Amino acid sequence: AKAAKIFPRPVGGLLRPIVHCPTSRYNMKTRLGRGFSLDELKEAKIPVKLAPTIGIAVDWRRKNRNVEGMQANVERLKLYQSKLVVFPKRAGAKNVKKGDTPKSELKNVAQNTLKAIIPLPKAGKTQAEALTEDMKSFRAFRAVRKARADKKKLGKKLKEEAASKEEK
Repeated sequence: AKAAKIFPRPVGGLLRPIVHCPTSRYNMKTRLGRGFSLDELKEAKIPVKLAPTIGIAVDWRRKNRNVEGMQANVERLKLYQSKLVVFPKRAGAKNVKKGDTPKSELKNVAQNTLKAIIPLPKAGKTQAEALTEDMKSFRAFRAVRKARADKKKLGKKLKEEAASKEEK
């Protein structure tokens, strides 16, 4: 019923970006966000005012904090644009606008009935590997403690080296 009512629009609603969950406990997981940032839309060459009219969610408060996430969302926008079919607002040749799909491609258009327009990519499982002698002999706790101690004592060590150079 809903699909028929909103045809030809996708059933999944607006296209949303892939974002990382907040807090250190969940930040390795990704989910769909509220909307694309203005920088992502600019990178994908989509005007901010046009985006909501073609089914793209916009969040003008969101900031891009890393390049990888931004590039992933820009690719998502470009994929969406390549699949997008825009119907003219009114019938007739003079009402066809610049971004509209040609009439020949509009004859038998299927509606996207997926829950999300472009689903989240599935995370691949990592393969188990055989333990090597180096892995077995490595002591992680000792290495972390040594690195912490070296960092703490670095200033004192540099001071002593400078003093020993002056004496010579």
